[in-house]
Amino acid sequence: MLNFRRHLALFVLIAFALAACAPTRQASPNSDGSMAGPAGEAAEDSPSAPAVKAKKPPQTNAAEIIPPERREELTRLSSLLEFKVTGLDGAALGEVSDFIINTCETYIIYFTVEPARNLQVAGGQQLIIPFEVVTINSGALDAGTQTISIYMTPEQVAAAPAFADDLALFPNTWEETVRAYWLQVARVSPLTSECKAGGSDSASAVHKIAYASQLLGAELKDGNQVYLGTVLEAVLEPESGKLGFYVVQLLDDTLVMVPLGQTNIPKEALVPGQTIELVLLSETNLLLDAPRIASIEEAMNAQTQSDARGYWNK
Repeated sequence: MLNFRRHLALFVLIAFALAACAPTRQASPNSDGSMAGPAGEAAEDSPSAPAVKAKKPPQTNAAEIIPPERREELTRLSSLLEFKVTGLDGAALGEVSDFIINTCETYIIYFTVEPARNLQVAGGQQLIIPFEVVTINSGALDAGTQTISIYMTPEQVAAAPAFADDLALFPNTWEETVRAYWLQVARVSPLTSECKAGGSDSASAVHKIAYASQLLGAELKDGNQVYLGTVLEAVLEPESGKLGFYVVQLLDDTLVMVPLGQTNIPKEALVPGQTIELVLLSETNLLLDAPRIASIEEAMNAQTQSDARGYWNK
């Protein structure tokens, strides 16, 4: 019995010694440098805890074209108006009502959406979504179903800022609000309504933006305000949102292709309530001698576009 008590006492002493030597488990650092609690412990709710950032869609270099063999159908800007807009799992998000185009950078920068009822956006309101949510955020354009698909949930889209259906683009105070939201949930580049081609800076920025619906049907004039023709269509690279050409009907009813970079929107035409018109930046004879095309459909052909670039770049 005495030996048993001695052995028990020895065992207890060894156990305490081992406990004293055991290393204390440290909390592991979070990615932001703060310390997390030990594994297996639930973090307590705290009003000072940082909000969880939304996970952004997988990055892509261009929008997916579905099916690829029908890409040419998506190169007519007018054909994308009234496309349906869907989100993850095919959720209905709304319908395209227009595009906002930076005419000096020659890109679609935003598309406006009439929201689906399930988003519960107030009536008479539209959403403005950066087109890069389609092009570099795993979006797609489907010629078969006439759909633009974006990698977003209905909840994410419903939380986006909404604006009046008849929103005037100037002053462009709406843009900061749009970008502040979408930068949180998607990849959005510095491409905005500002013209950077001329080397402007934010202090003296120039903005040449218009709705697609304003450009289609706009008059083209020379520097002396002489009417030259009317824009009937615009040629789009659907993967990127870049616009290459206007299709212009001249006074003799023939059709020519004019690069967006060869035109300008006069400052006075950008005033709210004014009609958008374009001024030709090159010599009028260059326009009148441009190769004719037989139809708008011909302008969507890759070889025709290549020939037009060769003519205007010579």
